[in-house]
Amino acid sequence: MAVYYEEKQHEPQIETSVVQEASNEYPPSPSTSCVEVVLEQFEATGRSNKNHERKKSIHRRDWLFQLLQKHASTHSSSNRNDLLKHKALVVAPMVDQSDLPFRLLCRRYGANLCYTPMIHARMFVNNEQGYQRKFWNAQEGTPDEDRPLIVQFAGGDPSILVRAAKLVEHQCDAIDINCGCPQSIAKRGKYGAFLLEQEEQLVACVKALSEGVRCPITIKVRLLPSGVEDSIKLYLKLIDAGASMLCIHGRHRFQKGRLTGAADWNAIRQVVNACGDRVPIIANGSCASLDDLEECLRFTGADGAMLSEAVLEYPPVFFVGNSLGERPSCRTGPGRLQIAREYMELCNRYPPNRGGQGSGTKCVKMHLHRFLHADLQSSTELRDMACLAQTEEEMYEFLEKVHDYHQQIGHKVEHEELSWYFRYRNPDARCLESSILPDNSSNKLPTDTKFELADEGATFASCLFGTNDDDACY
Repeated sequence: MAVYYEEKQHEPQIETSVVQEASNEYPPSPSTSCVEVVLEQFEATGRSNKNHERKKSIHRRDWLFQLLQKHASTHSSSNRNDLLKHKALVVAPMVDQSDLPFRLLCRRYGANLCYTPMIHARMFVNNEQGYQRKFWNAQEGTPDEDRPLIVQFAGGDPSILVRAAKLVEHQCDAIDINCGCPQSIAKRGKYGAFLLEQEEQLVACVKALSEGVRCPITIKVRLLPSGVEDSIKLYLKLIDAGASMLCIHGRHRFQKGRLTGAADWNAIRQVVNACGDRVPIIANGSCASLDDLEECLRFTGADGAMLSEAVLEYPPVFFVGNSLGERPSCRTGPGRLQIAREYMELCNRYPPNRGGQGSGTKCVKMHLHRFLHADLQSSTELRDMACLAQTEEEMYEFLEKVHDYHQQIGHKVEHEELSWYFRYRNPDARCLESSILPDNSSNKLPTDTKFELADEGATFASCLFGTNDDDACY
């Protein structure tokens, strides 16, 4: 990573013993005392330097652009237009779904930056039940064709995050802190979107990582429930603490499941205006097509766009030629069955349970469900076959059955449309949200726990593929 940063000499240094001492009795739960130790040390080093410069290698504003340029020859970009050719086209970190074969498939169709699935920092450091091996190949890292790659960790303890990051920093291009997951498990674990509301804890995590890790530190965030102004104030503090890039999901933590609603591109644009001169800003939310992606980039002025659910159903969404610009668009890219077959071929080369993802057959079935959702909605025979498939051979038989079904109904690729992506997206979403949450007139949401929305995953049975839609953690 030497290409992407400049060393600052003779700057005040945080003692490495601070991090080491805090972790000697590992595994502690995230505690105020640990946070205070880190913050006090940084305040002391800041006072000793009138310019408040950190000892950490300062990553230039253009580090992301330089990184993308370095790897440009490995990604499909021959048809990319002038707007997209200098932008980051990003595949989001998704639990049980950002596996290595899927990332390679997305890169084949235009993505130029990917994240790993969310990795639990404490479990990774402790290597609980072989957890580390499931998510990372310590000997080889990830293949060259899977770069650039950002590794995302979930956690709220500075020392544990540093220890986790040190295990992979030499084999990836950046380390990300998950501040986007809105699910109850994240609240219990004190990470994800709930960490945004623990400002001192989060700032301590960013400072510890920026001082203890050589590669850039990035943060995937949501908007605060209290509004965009408070969000920007927090984001500026995170940049001051050492964040080198922010990915802004234009929704707050209450917007999930059937309350997802539209992402707030105007809020993202305000963040770009307030913070974009200091670090790259990636926009995330409400992009279902190439047209949406281009519109989002033009409107927000962001350095790139991150896709999650749309790319899960149709990985070529980044690829120019996927749409004719019509609404509804006419698909000119590969069909969903071809995508499913290409994914299976990549799984043969890089089995998901051999490092890089961790859930094996479950992961493969989830992807087939996303790719072929429209077919599963219209054929009970296909649903039953997909449900019962457990082996690679049975999954290939399922794909052949889909092929036969397409021939039987006279299926045409150009008539394909997204299906799974729109399961929650409807014009009544915002009305439903307003009827449940008070104080909507001021565009601010309550933070009292009595107004906390229950995860739908607690009330709906897991789907036949071993998960439910609320398992996703974007």
